Amino acid sequence: MKPKLLEIKGLKTYFQTEEGVVPAVDGVDIVVYEGETVGIVGESGCGKSVTSLTTMRLTPGKVVAGSISFQERDLLALSDEEMRKVRGNEMAMIFQEPMTSLNPVFTIGQQIGEAIEIHMQYSKQQARARAIDMLKLVGIPRAEQIVDEYPHQLSGGMRQRVMIAMAMSCNPKLLIADEPTTALDVTIQAQILDLMRELKEKHNTAIMMITHDLGVVAEMCDRVIVMYAGKVVEEADVVTLFTNPKHPYTQGLMKSIPRLNGTDERLYSIKGSVPIPGTLRKGCTFAPRCEYATDICRQEIPELNEIEDNHSCRCWLYEAKGEQA
Repeated sequence: MKPKLLEIKGLKTYFQTEEGVVPAVDGVDIVVYEGETVGIVGESGCGKSVTSLTTMRLTPGKVVAGSISFQERDLLALSDEEMRKVRGNEMAMIFQEPMTSLNPVFTIGQQIGEAIEIHMQYSKQQARARAIDMLKLVGIPRAEQIVDEYPHQLSGGMRQRVMIAMAMSCNPKLLIADEPTTALDVTIQAQILDLMRELKEKHNTAIMMITHDLGVVAEMCDRVIVMYAGKVVEEADVVTLFTNPKHPYTQGLMKSIPRLNGTDERLYSIKGSVPIPGTLRKGCTFAPRCEYATDICRQEIPELNEIEDNHSCRCWLYEAKGEQA
């Protein structure tokens, strides 16, 4: 077993709105080991991105419970100054939309070089040279010219590569990728995934991949965590999850994947919609959409239990591994 790099325990991140308190992340447990790729999947609004932003201490929400341990340091207990030394250096993030994440008034070289100067104590000339090397590493042509250009002068795929170059510039131990291939065409998407895989193998970087694309998960991930309405509902290695999904929500996701040999005219869809966080006060949050729901599902929230080796599920259909007859 590889050493634990990141361990999130009982994390709860709430937002205060005009309608009241919204539990965006409601008791999440996640472990990422050194050098592995963990996928976090689920529908929009399930808490994937808020979990990642909370890990980076960038969320506008309030952490009301739980802990985030990175290399045995509690990130929630660090001061802002201490967290700045970790963020962008030992752990980095590729944000969902590079055009809104890159500053339009600074050149590409200035934005990559800033983190290098701060964390690696390089001079401006050294940081510029490092920025050019990183642009070349992520496959950007004319790196010597691109380093002096502005984000609006680049295509979407090029900007995403710049974001990866920026995130990897200080050789982080953990890379959090929030929908890194969204809005990219399939050829650019494949190149970005290949690039991330190469960087992981070269630097033994662990990756937390946040996505709704199950094709990306199947190609990239070692383990998969399925989230629904702010909670983890299933966790397993990628092969097990695709071949033997247990939670009804995960089963629905798998059934909705288009197949080349499919004969059905219509794709399967899970009935209903994701509940607004905080609107369901008791019972399983998936119960209103679940075809297997019983009275206990509507009254009590199931625990996330290990039902098989390295396979956990939050569902009343299954008993915990130690309780099985």
